Amino acid sequence: MLGRRAPWFSAGDVSTEPFSYRAWKWLCQKRFAAGWDADLFDRIDRTDWDALLILDACRYDTVAAVAEFAAVDRAVSPATATPEFLQRAHESGVFEGTTYVSANPQTRKYDPARNYRHVDVAESLWADDVATVPPKPVYEETRRHVEDGDRVVAHTVQPHYPHVTELDGEVRAVPNGLHPHNLDVNQDGPFSIQRVLANGLVDLDAAMLSYEICAKFAWRTACEFAAELSSDGYTVAITSDHGELFGEWGLVEHPNEIPIRQLVGVPWVVFEPPNGETEDRPGEADVEEPTDRLAALGYLE
Repeated sequence: MLGRRAPWFSAGDVSTEPFSYRAWKWLCQKRFAAGWDADLFDRIDRTDWDALLILDACRYDTVAAVAEFAAVDRAVSPATATPEFLQRAHESGVFEGTTYVSANPQTRKYDPARNYRHVDVAESLWADDVATVPPKPVYEETRRHVEDGDRVVAHTVQPHYPHVTELDGEVRAVPNGLHPHNLDVNQDGPFSIQRVLANGLVDLDAAMLSYEICAKFAWRTACEFAAELSSDGYTVAITSDHGELFGEWGLVEHPNEIPIRQLVGVPWVVFEPPNGETEDRPGEADVEEPTDRLAALGYLE
């Protein structure tokens, strides 16, 4: 297997993905064109949750290694990138009737359901000092909707690039980590972290360490919020839309339609109220029909 010895990881040209890298990615996508067995949407559908927390690009194996607050199960996602995840959620109907609080601007382009309420916080909760939307304000917004009786999906950014953590009580860029504050890279056109990694402009071991630090922060923050909500009588599930790659199979970030275990293996854990106590829910929430931060998060148009 190519892994991190793949020749394109020393290309050094950030203007485009190396041709050999793109060719290899295409071959991998063709190999898995028939699809794969996924159980994440079944888990979501079977669980009577009040809040579902989706940590973007969160690998199961990384979380399992750093989890401090809960035993983590492994689910299999039907997607290996956020647009794909949202499209398949829309097709499945798994998020019908929910309030979808999203810090990921991809939900402006892809509806996760036909009938749902979209609460877009990608702009309103953006923090310029860390070039992303930190998770805690997203969870504060989520709590308000849960307490109003909504069934809420909270789609946060972390541990997706740019990598942040908490230092001295403040959210900051991971020191020397994968973050625009630490990258001295000039690109033509929209920024792409996949280009940076595929060309070997950042050491993949260092990038993986940065990701692990961010994942630990994201997981701890999510679990603390889930524990708070569950103590108030709500059921909270935590999962992810897809994983992340740092050289496995000679690939980086999260290419579409390549279901290797680091991309489709995502965490699954449910926090239930103590002693089976559940919050009384009001009637069904009203459902509404459904700048741009994509480039800053490393997405290409």
